[in-house]
Amino acid sequence: MLYLSQLLNRKVKDSAEVTVGRLKDIVVRSRPGIYSPLEFLLVKNKRGEECFIPYDYVENLSERAVGLKNLIVKVPRAEPEGELIFLVRDCLDQQIMDTDGARVVRVNDLQIGLFKDKMCALGLDISFKGLLRRLGLDDVDFMDWFKVNLIDWRKAHPVKGILRLDTISKGLIKLHPADLANIVEDLNIKEGSKLVKALDLDAAAQVLEEVEPELQKNLVSHLGAEEAVKIVEKMSVDEITDLVKMLPKMEAEKILSLLKMGSSGKVTALARYGDDTAGGLMTTDFMTARPNWTVRETIDEIKKKSDTLRSLLYVYVTDSAGNFEGSVSLRALITSADAEALKDIMKQPSPLSTLKLDQKVNRIIEVMTKYNLYTAAVLDEKNKLAGIVTIDDVMRCLAPHA
Repeated sequence: MLYLSQLLNRKVKDSAEVTVGRLKDIVVRSRPGIYSPLEFLLVKNKRGEECFIPYDYVENLSERAVGLKNLIVKVPRAEPEGELIFLVRDCLDQQIMDTDGARVVRVNDLQIGLFKDKMCALGLDISFKGLLRRLGLDDVDFMDWFKVNLIDWRKAHPVKGILRLDTISKGLIKLHPADLANIVEDLNIKEGSKLVKALDLDAAAQVLEEVEPELQKNLVSHLGAEEAVKIVEKMSVDEITDLVKMLPKMEAEKILSLLKMGSSGKVTALARYGDDTAGGLMTTDFMTARPNWTVRETIDEIKKKSDTLRSLLYVYVTDSAGNFEGSVSLRALITSADAEALKDIMKQPSPLSTLKLDQKVNRIIEVMTKYNLYTAAVLDEKNKLAGIVTIDDVMRCLAPHA
């Protein structure tokens, strides 16, 4: 097998042993899903002029030289037509989204070899060994410590400055939003924005929630308010609030003006509270029910609203005025008879197990730890249910860069 780095700058000689020039690039055609046969050699002569030599002219291709089977008198200067890929220009040093490792990696070299009697581009070398080879430092790895890591050429194709796997869409769907966020963080702002826009709105919203706050702000700015709000309005209200707090005033106002009226009002209300308080950490995305609802009625209501809730561990029971009366776990709902009323199976809260809007993180941790809570109800001064704080909200506050 040969590698592109072993061929670059090698002399290209015609059948009369006359040096035509030196190899500067190899051209293939864009054919997703197959090993692309070599189509042209891009050669530069001593005068600095470039020409394209059809690969059919090539007699041999090796690390030492490139030999042609024709006598070259005149060679074409114009770039061939069609969907062309220049292995050096379009692939070398380009980025690949590696869905297996949830990361962005760089192409350090390309493997070239025979496939069905045709010389083809076979693989993309993303290994450190490939980088050493390209730098002419192969001898450094005399103990063969570093292994070649190849991406199959058939699974990749270049798209506007970034080399993407053709299975990327399937791979992306399977990735956790946090892993997708890692990929976005590895890309520059332009490519990161493209990736976020390529996702469906729900997935894009989850990814936007997971990226670093500064990048989140930059992505929204790069997308523009009209484009960004389509994604932002799919985020949870507490996450939208955190984002709006970070944005410059004019951008924040623009986003708020484009949000649906209900979401905009909730965000404005939450923005009043400090980031390290129960009011600042809580979300208003939760499920409420009335004390006299039966288990069956409650489950039916959950089915209707499940698409609007990011997660659901408890149903919070309130009276018609919004006063908090207790909570029912999903486990209790599943194991109870359909006709039972929520008031008969709900867990009535101790005043000490609920939170106040202005309580700080240390108090929140104390309460949630003492009562083994995954979520804690936040009550206003009138004992009305204002929101809930989840354990992941607390963890995100304690370890914002995790």
